[in-house]
Order: sequence, then C-alpha cells, then structure tokens
Amino acid sequence: MTYFFLMCSERAGSNLITKMFDAHPKVCGPSPKHILNPVLRNLFRYKDLNNVRNWEYLLNDIYQLIEVNFSIWKKEFTRTELFDLAPPGEISTLLKNIFNAEALQNKKQHIFIKENQIYQIMTYILTFFPRAKFVYQVRDPRDMALSWKKSTIHHGGVIQAARRWKLDQQQFAKEHFLLKQQKRSILVKYEELITDPEMYLRDICRALDIEYSSSMIKFYQIEETKINANKNIAWSNLSRKVISQNKNKYLDELTEKEIKCIEKICYPEMSFFNYQTENSISELDNITEKELKEFDTIEQELYLNKENIRQEVYKNIEAKKVFYHKIMN
Repeated sequence: MTYFFLMCSERAGSNLITKMFDAHPKVCGPSPKHILNPVLRNLFRYKDLNNVRNWEYLLNDIYQLIEVNFSIWKKEFTRTELFDLAPPGEISTLLKNIFNAEALQNKKQHIFIKENQIYQIMTYILTFFPRAKFVYQVRDPRDMALSWKKSTIHHGGVIQAARRWKLDQQQFAKEHFLLKQQKRSILVKYEELITDPEMYLRDICRALDIEYSSSMIKFYQIEETKINANKNIAWSNLSRKVISQNKNKYLDELTEKEIKCIEKICYPEMSFFNYQTENSISELDNITEKELKEFDTIEQELYLNKENIRQEVYKNIEAKKVFYHKIMN
C-alpha cells in the first residue's frame, strides 16, 4: 500500500478532494473517522503498550471510535478482527492495517487519508509512513469562514474560523516547504480545483506518481459517497457535481465588518497565497485586537449553541474525548 495524506483546513474543500481520489480506480479515500489525531496525540496516556492489558484498553477505545456511525466505510470491523491486526505495542502496524483493510475491501492499492490538523501528529506520520506523499489544499479564508459560520458542527463564527485558518496555514506551509524539497508535497488552491478540476487533478496525480482517471470527476456517483453525503449536512455537496462557482460567496453573505475582521487576522497568510483583500492595509491597521475580541464574544454568544447537530457527530466527539481523558494506573 502507498499512503497519501491531505493537509487542509476544515471547511476548505477537504471532503471534496478526498472523494475525488476515492473515485479513482486505484485509490481509497475513506470518509473520515478521525482516528489518527486523537490516538497518536494520546498514546502516552496508555503507558507501556507492550503490556497486554494496556494494549487492550487502547484497542477497545479505538474500536468504540471506529464503531460510531459518523461515517460509513465498506469494511466493518468486529472487535476480534481489530485485535488481530497487530500484536501488542505495534501501533504503526495497527493503524496501517486499519486503513489497509478498508482499501482492500474496496480493492484499491493506494490510500488517501484526510485527518484534521495533521501537523499536530506529523512526527508520527513521517515515522510510521516514511514514504507517504502529501497534498496541501488551501481555500480563501473568507469563504472558509463563511462555511464555518454556517456549519452546525463548528462552534463560533468568523473570528474563530479566521484564527484557525491562520494557524493551519502557518503550520501546513512549514510542513509543505520541507516536504516539497523532497518532492513529497504539492500545493493546490480550492478555487483552482473547482474551476478546472481535470487540469489540477492531473497535476496532483502526477506529483503523487499515479495516473489520472476521468472517474475522479464523477465522485458524486459513488454509492458510499452518496450515503455519507446524506449522513452529514456538512458533506451534502458531495452528492452533486463540482460546483465551479462555489467561491467568492463571502461577498454576498458576509458583512463588511466580518470581511474586514477576517482580513485583519489573516492578512500576512492571504498575501502569501495571493488572496487579494477587499480592504486596504491602512483600513485593516485601524482594527484593534480589542475590537476583534469584542466581536468574537458577540459571535460566541450567537453561535456557541448551534442547533441541528446530528447525533452521530456528538457520538464521534464523545468517542474522541475518551483518548484525551484517559488515565492508566
């Protein structure tokens, strides 16, 4: 198996490109179950993983996370099957075999993995997947923030989104720069991908050393993609063709103040990626940190308790929390 990892902010087209690759006849792009980040960041809580008891605790928690009906895979693990994937202590083998099992179930040779904020676990990924290649996708932070604001899953409004986007790009760009020197990472803009998907998918496939397939454009026809699109409102666009006009929506749907605040926070990174601001530098300089905090407080009150979050999302959140709260004796 070969492994490809996506570096991309939430609400920045990560599910779209993942499903495009999933439609490739040789690539498995499973809908996220968010396994790697909570597990790898909290391995220390389970202490000695060569200890059979500790290993069983870890696998039981992973099993509960996989079992959450947050997203659908073709492969359904029994507890016994999961325990048979690797001997105690072999965490690298275990994680690889979880994804390998889904790829094999789909009769695929490569795996395209979407995991939020993978820069938090990059040391593990580069160690466990030493030959992995990466796709770095970036989206205009104003459209990303609009999508975040409208989401029923993500807490907060545009200030929270803008700060996340800024942090993500700072971290992703750093990793991309180093990996690019090794010819292991390619950068693509979401706006370019949806405007001319065939051209940019060809470029990405070339960088990943796989052949482009026209089936990638027909991702919305894949049965599992349709099922997952219906399970989560945040993935609803995956049931349709590429929406080439899904950009610059912030101009009509965000207020002038929201746009100005996003640009104030993200200006250096926006400039780096050649996203032109609607406001001049002098206008942005006039916005104080105090104003941003006050606006953020207002947004928190408005959006903290977003409604209509699906039960599966809550269950996924709770299943991930277990790893962060674990205390082994």
